[in-house]
Amino acid sequence: MRDIPLWSVFSAWMVLAGSAAVAQEAPVPNAPGEAYYYFCLGRMAEMQMQAETAVSNYQQAVRLDPGAAYPHVALADLYQRMRQLDKALESAKKAVELGADVAAAHRTLGEIYFTLLRNGGSPELAPVAIQAYRETVRLDPGDVQTRSALGRLLLSNREPAEAAVEFEEVVRLEPSAYYDMTLLAQIRQNEGDSARAIQLLKQSLAVEPSQPEAREKLATLLQTERRFEELADLYQGSVQGDPTDVEARIRYADALANAGRLPEAAAEFETALEGDPANLIATVGLAMVNRELKKFDEAEKLLSKALQEEPGHVLARYTLAGIYEDKRELDKAIVEWKRLLDIPGEGKEADTRRAEYWAHLGFAYGELERHQDSVQAFDKANGLAGGDERYDVFYLQALLLAKRPAEAREFLGQALERHPSSARLRLLETQVLDANGSFGEALRKALALSSEAPEDEVRIQGVVDLYQKQKAFPQAEAFLREKLAALPENVGILFQLGAVLERQERLDEAEAQFERVLELEPDSAATLNYLGYMLADRGVDLDQSLDYVKRALEQDPHNGAYLDSLGWVYFKMGRLDLAEDHLLKALKSLRLTGVVYDHLGDLYFRKGDRQQAVAYWRKALDQEDDELEKDEVARKIEEATSPR
Repeated sequence: MRDIPLWSVFSAWMVLAGSAAVAQEAPVPNAPGEAYYYFCLGRMAEMQMQAETAVSNYQQAVRLDPGAAYPHVALADLYQRMRQLDKALESAKKAVELGADVAAAHRTLGEIYFTLLRNGGSPELAPVAIQAYRETVRLDPGDVQTRSALGRLLLSNREPAEAAVEFEEVVRLEPSAYYDMTLLAQIRQNEGDSARAIQLLKQSLAVEPSQPEAREKLATLLQTERRFEELADLYQGSVQGDPTDVEARIRYADALANAGRLPEAAAEFETALEGDPANLIATVGLAMVNRELKKFDEAEKLLSKALQEEPGHVLARYTLAGIYEDKRELDKAIVEWKRLLDIPGEGKEADTRRAEYWAHLGFAYGELERHQDSVQAFDKANGLAGGDERYDVFYLQALLLAKRPAEAREFLGQALERHPSSARLRLLETQVLDANGSFGEALRKALALSSEAPEDEVRIQGVVDLYQKQKAFPQAEAFLREKLAALPENVGILFQLGAVLERQERLDEAEAQFERVLELEPDSAATLNYLGYMLADRGVDLDQSLDYVKRALEQDPHNGAYLDSLGWVYFKMGRLDLAEDHLLKALKSLRLTGVVYDHLGDLYFRKGDRQQAVAYWRKALDQEDDELEKDEVARKIEEATSPR
């Protein structure tokens, strides 16, 4: 029953009755007062759940004061609750007719139309219900309940922008209106205003935390917007509310992982597994975190357990394949990618996944210098990807590495027809031209591409690579110094300049460039390794060299180049057993192995094993490794095999 304050009703009634009395030819003496008496009796009967008595009293009030709106409002409201909607509608219309400025009359009329609409009435009722509600809030702007109903009605009538206006006002007037906040959040999300939607959902949940639907919407939005710290806070509340809720804890752990809080994520996944040891989501989640923490052995054990339970678990096998790639155990990675390809699947989504698996196979074959297999793998990936630019690029690179320049040129033409504005393909075009013997044209195009985007490091690298292939180091240096003048703190340019100076044996200058990179980016693994190796090669500052290379390996423990550098530092320090251990590890992890074979040859020569040394030097000469100084290796073989 609606609560209508009696004294305020009486005051309004008397004003209306006074104006209405002018129109009555023979007013009943003291009719408004007596009518109000029966109105009050009707209210009391309602409170005592005596509906028929209440109706009789309200009708008597109407007879005594036919021009008063409030008895009709009360009757309409009561008939509605009695589910006599025809009588309710008749009374509400009469109330509006008699009291055009009575907000309660319009409100009740709107409610009845809304009820009829919800009960399957004609959609034509929606506009009249909306109009009744609009008139209500015009007369009573602070009527939060009616604004809320108007917002919901507008929303159901597919007028979200108008609904949002009402909900915003409800939220302003009543900060605890959590349901309206949730509805408004959905509108704002649909409009693309995720920030406002998130704000509203947070407000709503602060008022009423037990809203699973609102909580799920907020979680989805935070996930989509990659606001993982806030997502973690949201799930932390769920976990604190029910520490035994394994699903909530898994979500919390996942949010922590995405926020980069890996040790905390691992701890939460472990707690989830204590509660449910067979939970595959937690098992694989913990394995993925351990992979990021470079705890590869622990991750492998967890994934093996998951795959024993469910051999077709795609994420578990995908993560395992990725770990083998991280560890440079590429033969094992290939096995896993092939197993993923064997998992059945149809449709566009399945094709997209399979294209990715073939691409991983292509990269693994390339690392192992199985370039023809790499080409075939990328061809498969490209066919499944349906002309995706990335896969065109991958396939083209594979053709170049396989030394199939004519095919690369033909395919490039087709790819550029599909993606005429692709900067990556245009950059690869310079390599294709160079591979087909057109160095001059390649260089002109590379310089033009770099001029289009002077700060693009990839384009800068493209020019430098062309110069270095021709051993035109002074030209590469001049080009880089010109770029550096405009971008003095660009670590990519500083690194490339250091490498070019090192190739010209201007080692002090190169060292200065690398040290400048480390000032700007202290954890640059590539720079730490390059500088550490360069110092070791010169046999100077070996303790500093060791520190640099170890810091690089902390970031990428299975990087073959870094392992080779560490082995070489130990060799220079005379710690031959450690040198041998790391050089042999590098041999398993590195694609271009000529330098590693050379280093192993030097190691065994120093250990006095000339036969082993010569065997490794000869293996070095068999490799296609541009970094290897083959004349120097040949000289060492000749010296070692000459009669002493």
